[in-house]
Amino acid sequence: MYRGFWGLTIVPGKTYSQVVDMPFRLSNAALDTTIESNTRTSVLLTVDEKPFVLCSLTPGSIEQQTVDITLSEGENITFETQGDNIIHLTGNFVYDMDEPSSDEDDDDDEEEMDLSDVSPEELREMIEEGLIDPRVLMGEGESDEEDDSDYDSDDAEVDGRIREITDEEEAELVAEVEEEEEVPVKEVKIKKQAEKKRKADQAAEKKEAASSKKSKQAEKTEKTEKKAEKKAEKAEKNTKTKSKDCGGGVMADIMKEGDGQGAKNGQRVGMYYIGKLTNGKVFDKNMGGKPFWFRLGSGEVIRGWDKGILGMKKGGERRLTIPSNMAYGKRGAPPDIPPNATLVFDIRLVDFK
Repeated sequence: MYRGFWGLTIVPGKTYSQVVDMPFRLSNAALDTTIESNTRTSVLLTVDEKPFVLCSLTPGSIEQQTVDITLSEGENITFETQGDNIIHLTGNFVYDMDEPSSDEDDDDDEEEMDLSDVSPEELREMIEEGLIDPRVLMGEGESDEEDDSDYDSDDAEVDGRIREITDEEEAELVAEVEEEEEVPVKEVKIKKQAEKKRKADQAAEKKEAASSKKSKQAEKTEKTEKKAEKKAEKAEKNTKTKSKDCGGGVMADIMKEGDGQGAKNGQRVGMYYIGKLTNGKVFDKNMGGKPFWFRLGSGEVIRGWDKGILGMKKGGERRLTIPSNMAYGKRGAPPDIPPNATLVFDIRLVDFK
C-alpha cells in the first residue's frame, strides 16, 4: 500500500474539477490563516454531477473539520466554496502497488532439475502430493524418434523402459523407492510446476482479499454519500427564505437579511455576484477580491439590479430573477447572453456609502 500527500487550496469564486486518475482520501478541511470574513464558508463537492455539502467552517467557532472520504478512480469531481474565506483541503493518495504476475511462460514447464540428491522419503512425499508423475521417473515421454509400434511390455526387461504403468505397478514403484537407499532419477520437469502451483494459490488468495477490500470500500463510500445527502437535506430544510416582488417583474429570494440600514438610491454599493442563465450556465461572476461598485438607481447597471438591490442591508444575500425587459431585452448581450433571456443573479452586498 502506497500513501502520498494530497492537498488543495480553494479560493472563493473558483471551481476545481477533475476526473480522478489516482484514488485519494480527504481527511481535513481548514480555514486559511488570513480571515476575509467572519461569516460561514461552506465546501461543496460534486461527484458525477451529484452536489454535496462537504463541511461548513465559521471563524472563531469551527475553523477546521476532520473528514474521512475516499474518492475512487474514474469519478468526475468538482470542489468549490460558498463564502468569502479560503479553504485548505488535505489528505493522501491511496493505491496498491502491482503484484508480480503469477503466470509463467509455457517454456518454464520445460525446465528440468536433477533429483538424484532427493531422499527416498522426500521423493515418496512428492509422488503422493502429485508433484511428480512416476511415469516421468521411469523415462516415459523422453523416447527418441525411433518407431515403437512393435514394442510391448515384455521388452521392458530387455531395454529398461516401461511403456505404460498401471495403478498396481505404481504402488510397487513407491514400495521400491522406500526400500532403496538411492534412486537414480532422470531430470524431471517439476521445479516450475510446483512453483507455478504455489504462486497461483497465492495470487488467488490476494485476488480474493482485494475483492473483499474493494467491497468494503464501496460500502463505506456509499454510507458516506448517504450521510452527506442527509446532511444537505437537513441544511436545506433549516434554511428559511422569503420572496419579494421588487417591481417590474423582478423577484428576489432573500437568503440572508444582513445588518443595519437598507441601501438607498444615490448611494454607492459594493457587490459580489454570480450571473447565470436559467439553464445554469454562468456568464459572469465576481465572488472574491475587490467588490463591484456602482451608484444605485442611477442607471449604471441593468434596471433589474437597481430594483432588486434597493433596500438591501450590509451582508445581505439575495437571488434575483430578472426578466429580459429589465435586463438586456430583445438584443441580449452576445455571445454570452441570448436575446429575450431571463437572468438569475446570486448577489451579496458587501458595503455601501
